[in-house]
Amino acid sequence: MKFGLHYQLPCSGLQSPVQRYRDTLDQATYAESLGFESVWPVEQHFNPNLSISPAPLLMLAALAERTRTLRLGIAIVLLPLSHPIHVAEEIATLDVISNGRVEFGIGRGSIPTHFSGFGLNQAESRERMLESLEMILQAWTSERLSFQGKFYNVDNLSIVPKPVQQPHPPVRIAANSADTFELSGRMGYPIFVAAQVNPFRKIRELLPLYREARAAAGHPDRGGEEVTLLTPLYVGESPAQVRQALEPSIKHFLESVATLYASAGPLPEGRLREVLERVRHMTYEQVCNVMAVFDTPDACVERLKRFEQEFGMGRVICWFNPGGMVPHAQVMRSMELFATKVMPHFAE
Repeated sequence: MKFGLHYQLPCSGLQSPVQRYRDTLDQATYAESLGFESVWPVEQHFNPNLSISPAPLLMLAALAERTRTLRLGIAIVLLPLSHPIHVAEEIATLDVISNGRVEFGIGRGSIPTHFSGFGLNQAESRERMLESLEMILQAWTSERLSFQGKFYNVDNLSIVPKPVQQPHPPVRIAANSADTFELSGRMGYPIFVAAQVNPFRKIRELLPLYREARAAAGHPDRGGEEVTLLTPLYVGESPAQVRQALEPSIKHFLESVATLYASAGPLPEGRLREVLERVRHMTYEQVCNVMAVFDTPDACVERLKRFEQEFGMGRVICWFNPGGMVPHAQVMRSMELFATKVMPHFAE
């Protein structure tokens, strides 16, 4: 199994954005030496308590020069928010800078303020994502690009540079709703499943939809490579030590979700409302049980082995600092424990 790191980069009013980025780059660089395979920051906007990561490709470009083998993933680019030509150019440039290490993770987005902030209609998010993806793939694989769609029209453009990876960097879709699980399966794309969005029990229900749709469309079984699990994760010497390190950060995370819920105004019935309602009322114990792996190395191995049997994932992306309040040194120590005490149990 492969293991990566996830970064959402929450930043409270008492923290320095400069230091948060420096710590993140140091952690991701150190991860390569520990044997982690990849790093996956997310694109988020307009809420520092949730994230100060509006431009994850810039962070990955800096990381490209500090590392040599680490895969540089994006979990995720919010495709509806940007012009697809701009995305195609930036991803290809990052692939050139890193000599072919980019993993292109995409999603449609679900937070209303992202769309209102950019003056976009959220109801168009799926159509925009699919049209953008089609256009980006054509830009990477055609000498010149001509495209006529519902939202974008271009004629005879030379999109440069081309990616190092041929025909293009691997594409992976964030699957959070039942329809996206089915759509991704029909299209044959690998997916992310995020435990902070869909708890483990929900993932058990949704993954068969993806695999059934994938098989019905004739896409081959890739032996787990098609599924990546993203989960809050932290290991420590004892449950008490883990709780002491994590509880303030989890409290901040839950408070940030509650603030997001309040600022979004009345939400219609649907997945986002369901997720926010569930998460904002959770306790630390509930987070541990339903959407995270916070424990000793041995207990972590046991839970991940069980998830491997149930979900059949080929990669786990570890979110070591949900809430962003765990001190840098403690994050590094947890990464070390995970690399030395947990990862060897999943060596190929």
